Amino acid sequence: MRVAALVCLSLWASSSAREEPKEEGSPVGKVVTLLEELKSGIESDGIAEQKVFDTYACWCEETTDKKSKAIVDAQKEMKRVGTMILQLKGMVAVADGEIKTLSKEIAQNEDGQKRATTIRQKQNEEFQAEKSEMESTIGSLEKGIMVLKGAGTKGASLIERKGVLAQTAVHIKKALDNLPGDDSLTPKQLKAVGAFIADPAEYYDQKAEKAASYNPASTTIIGILKDMYEQFSSNLEKQTMDEADRQQNFEAVIAVKEKELATLTATKVQKEAEKAEAEQMCADASQELDDVSKQMKSDALFFSETKAACGQKADEWAERSRARTEELAGISKALEILSSDAAKEQFSKAIKPGMEKTFLQTDQKINVVKKPQEKAFDALTSKAKEVKSLRLASLAAKIQQSSTGHFDTVVEEVDRMIGVLKKEEEDDINHRDWCKEETFKNEQEASRYEYKIDKSEAKIKKLQSQLEELEDLLAKTNEEIETTLGEIKQMEDDRVAEHESFEEAQVADKKAIKLLEEAIDSMSAFYRNNPPAALIEKKAWTSVFGPDDKPAPDATLSDANKSKGEAKGVLGIMEMLKEDLEAEVKNGVKNEKEAQTDHEEAMATAARVVKTLNDKKTNLKQEISQTNTEIDETTTIKEDFEVELTNEKAYLTEIKPDCDWILSEFSDRRFKRGQEMEGLVEAKAMLLSSKPMDLLQKGATPSFLQRH
Repeated sequence: MRVAALVCLSLWASSSAREEPKEEGSPVGKVVTLLEELKSGIESDGIAEQKVFDTYACWCEETTDKKSKAIVDAQKEMKRVGTMILQLKGMVAVADGEIKTLSKEIAQNEDGQKRATTIRQKQNEEFQAEKSEMESTIGSLEKGIMVLKGAGTKGASLIERKGVLAQTAVHIKKALDNLPGDDSLTPKQLKAVGAFIADPAEYYDQKAEKAASYNPASTTIIGILKDMYEQFSSNLEKQTMDEADRQQNFEAVIAVKEKELATLTATKVQKEAEKAEAEQMCADASQELDDVSKQMKSDALFFSETKAACGQKADEWAERSRARTEELAGISKALEILSSDAAKEQFSKAIKPGMEKTFLQTDQKINVVKKPQEKAFDALTSKAKEVKSLRLASLAAKIQQSSTGHFDTVVEEVDRMIGVLKKEEEDDINHRDWCKEETFKNEQEASRYEYKIDKSEAKIKKLQSQLEELEDLLAKTNEEIETTLGEIKQMEDDRVAEHESFEEAQVADKKAIKLLEEAIDSMSAFYRNNPPAALIEKKAWTSVFGPDDKPAPDATLSDANKSKGEAKGVLGIMEMLKEDLEAEVKNGVKNEKEAQTDHEEAMATAARVVKTLNDKKTNLKQEISQTNTEIDETTTIKEDFEVELTNEKAYLTEIKPDCDWILSEFSDRRFKRGQEMEGLVEAKAMLLSSKPMDLLQKGATPSFLQRH
């Protein structure tokens, strides 16, 4: 390897010597100059690339920040628009239901109007038919009456009178047929009318003999016909009034229906407008949501790709900086070795005068035709310098050292190296594709596990929040149970105290009543046993005084009933006190019963409350237990996902260095490999004295490179 490196350096020195034929000095000095120029160029490239990378990093930061904010804003907007869409859909659904209800009510209203109109028309038609029939019947009766009134008069011939009577009988029969069932004639009247209708002429002949100018039988018939006439007229008037009432009621109903229909129609139009407006707003909001969603997906994809590209570029820059630092360190070390005094002394001993021509050939013999060996050497050294390929430099050294005209071994080496390049190309492609596929697959798996972990964490947080709420509710329920039990105990104590107070009051009131009764009886007994003085017979005493006698002092005593009035008032007060105490005893018993009933009801209510709270407490404990179980299960699932995620990330970390290297170096390796291939083909052509293009067209190498 060290020999190949020296050969490569000699090739660079040879190339530099051709470009600057006038330069003088030792080969090592020229190599040092080349290394210094190379170092300077690498450092300049590093400074320039640092500026380029800094610019790119700044762009990455600004772009990802901008896209991240855009994605967050889009998510907020999607949430807002989604909520609005749900509200609008709810409005549309409500409006649609109201419109359907209004349409149904409108149809019912219109159907009701139609049915009412149809019934009214049918009633009116029936009325008109009955009216026409009754008017015709009334006209027939009127004609019959008029004819019969003139039937016994003189002036008309007998034949004319009989013809008129026959027509009158027809009218009467028609009126009789139309006579209502509840207005039937008496049997006697029916018999008389029937006889007349059967043969009016004969009827007239039999009666006409009794009176020459007037037929008494006509009076009977006329009376019957008048009664029928009045009945038909009355019925017609009644039916006409009923028809008017029905028409008025119909018009009132139709007016109400039309007003209701107008209100329903206006409301429906309003609801349809509201629905259309809500649907349009919903469509606009849906389009807005779709646009925002598409933009967010585009931003998310761009953000992901940008983040990945920026990360890859950062890794690439780190690797490039490391390689440049290592390269500069190697060059500095080489310069230090070659520039030392010991190295110069050693090279001066090793390189004899004239031997530098072996390393530093010039184009002084430019007019001399080069041999195939030299052409192949030049082709390989040119490509070796361009792509810094040690194997091409080593092969060029072999060509230079081979005997003239004997290149079979070298050609075989070229063919072998071409095969190696093809195999390297294929291996690189397979390696790159495997890295892309494997990285993508495992990143997808990692993302899937991260998503599941996030969902599990969100679920755990939600369950923990529910658990806290349940525990708070359980604590409050326990407090309510304790408070209720305390209230029950207080109610029982109060009831006992109230009952004891009631019994004490009863005893005291009864004792007071007994004392009042004794006092009343005592005072009443005195006045019963000592009637007023007016009722006692008084004796008249006559006093005879002597001259020396003094008159007796006045010793009149008050009446024993003197204070009876005042005593009566006192007795009345005591009676009132007694009555009040008796009422108090009675009311106390009643109030005690009511208080006991209220207490029992309150205790029953409190017991129900305690039972409800205990049931609630039991249910809460069950829910807490279930929630804890669900939290544990979800935590276990989350931990399993985390293990899987750790494994996926560990695997990605394991393959990352190798894959990053192949992905970053793939293009450069392909380019250098292509240059090496071209150099090998050109060298082989030179060795076989063929044109390079002929070999490229005949061989499979270019097509292989182009295919990939």
